[in-house]
Amino acid sequence: MAITLPVEMWTDIVHYLPHPHAMLRVSRLLHDIALRVLFSTVKIYFMHGEPGYIMLNTENDRYVRETSDYLHNRSWEILHCIITNSIFANAVKTMSVHAFTDGPAVFEHRTLAQALRALPNLQSFHYFGDCPEFSTVAECLPKGLKSLRVQSMPNSELLGHLDSLKTLQPAISFCYVREQKFDRIFDEWDHGFGDPKDIVGIVETNPIQELVLLSAHVGLLPIRVCNNLTQLDICVPQYGELVGLDLVFRHALSLESLSLVGYTEPLIFADLPTNPTVLPRLTSFRLSCEFWNQEATEAHVPLLCEFLSQRASLRRLYIRIPDQRLDIIMALATVIGKLDCLRVLGFHAGYEPLHEVASLQLAEQLSTKLEALQLALPWYSDLHVRTWTPLLNKLQQFPRLSFLHLFSNGEDPVPINPVELATDLEHLRLVGIQRSLFTIERENGEEVEAKLWTPWSVKYCLPEDFPCPDYAWLFKYH
Repeated sequence: MAITLPVEMWTDIVHYLPHPHAMLRVSRLLHDIALRVLFSTVKIYFMHGEPGYIMLNTENDRYVRETSDYLHNRSWEILHCIITNSIFANAVKTMSVHAFTDGPAVFEHRTLAQALRALPNLQSFHYFGDCPEFSTVAECLPKGLKSLRVQSMPNSELLGHLDSLKTLQPAISFCYVREQKFDRIFDEWDHGFGDPKDIVGIVETNPIQELVLLSAHVGLLPIRVCNNLTQLDICVPQYGELVGLDLVFRHALSLESLSLVGYTEPLIFADLPTNPTVLPRLTSFRLSCEFWNQEATEAHVPLLCEFLSQRASLRRLYIRIPDQRLDIIMALATVIGKLDCLRVLGFHAGYEPLHEVASLQLAEQLSTKLEALQLALPWYSDLHVRTWTPLLNKLQQFPRLSFLHLFSNGEDPVPINPVELATDLEHLRLVGIQRSLFTIERENGEEVEAKLWTPWSVKYCLPEDFPCPDYAWLFKYH
C-alpha cells in the first residue's frame, strides 16, 4: 500500500516526522520527496558593494566578501536549476529575493525574470531591497500567485495580471534592528513605499484576506475589502494619529488577527473597542508601540486592560509598551493571566528592575497552556537569579511550550545558554536569545544540539522558515 501513495502525500507525512532531513538521506528512492521538502522554499541573494554591508550589518570586508560569494553562487545554482529543470521548478512554492547590490544589475534581474516565468506552482513571493528594483520582474510573476510581499509597490499596471492574491504587503517599513540589544522598533527603509493609488488598485482587483498596510493607507481601504479581511497589520513608521481604525472596527467583521505596530499616539487605546460584539472573531492581537509621552500612556493603559478583559477568545497576544512603571506592567499581566484560551504570548516587562516578588507575580500569571512565549525582561546581573529562577520554575510546568524567546531590555544580555535552556525545558523546538534563533535538535532523546540561524536568515525570515505558524507570528516584528 505504501508504494501506491502519491509523492504529495509522502511529502506531507515527512513534515510530521521528528527528524525529516535524516529520513530523507536513507535512500535515493526518496529523491522526489526530498526535492519537494528541501526546495519548496528558495532564497535568492543579490549582494555587492555598500548595500551588502548594510544587509549583513557589518563593516568586516572579508565577511561580506565571503558571504556574498557563497550566496551569489548558491543563488545562481538555484536559478539555473529552475530554468533548466522543470521537475525542480515545479517543486518551488515560495521564493524570496534579497536585492542589495549596486550597479545596473542587468544580469541579475534578467536571470530572475527568466526563472519566474518557469515557476508554475509559485504561491508566495517576497522581495526585499531595491537593486535591482522589483518593477524589473513584476510582470513575470505567475498569474496564480497567492501571497506577495514587496519593499515598495510598483506601478499597479505591472501587476495587472494578478487576480488571485489573498495576502499582500505592499511596503516593508520595519526592518531588522542592527544592534542585538537595541530595544525599539526601527524604521530603516527611506527610499519610498510607492503610490497609494497603486496599492488600492491591487487591493480592489484581488480577493485579499490578509493585509499589511502603512497607517497612512488605512483610510483608503474600500469597505468591500474590509469585509473580507481575516488578518490586518497596521505599521506606523512615524508619530501621528492613526486615522481609519473606526473603518476597520465597523466593517472588518471577519477579522481574526489585528496588529498595531510602530510610533502610535497614546489615544490609540481609546479607539480599542470594549464591546466584544465588535470584531467578534478576533483571536490574535498585537500592540507593539513606541510612545513619546509616558504620562499620557499610563493614563490610557486602563483602556487597554478593559479591551483585553473583554476578549476571552484570544489565542495569540503580543503586548509591548515600554517605559511603563512596574505596577502598570503587573496590572497588565494580571489581566492577561485571566485569558484562558491563550496559547501564544509576547510580553514586554518594562525597564524597572524585576525584583523577586514581581518575578513571582509575573510567573503566576503565565498560563501553563502556553505553547510559544516571548519575554522581554530587564536583565541585570546582580538580580539574575532572583529574576529568572521563579520564571524557570514556572516554565518547567508547561507541557506544550515548544518556542521560547528571551530578550534583555536591561543593562546586561540574557545570561542563558540555549542548550541549557533546552535541557531544562525538554519540549523546546526553537529558542530565541535577543535577536538570534536556535533550532533545537535532540539526538536519541538525550543529547541536545542548538543550531544557530545565520544572521541574514533571521533578518529576513519568512513564515515558511518556522516549523509552526505561531512561531512566525510571535517573531514577526522582532
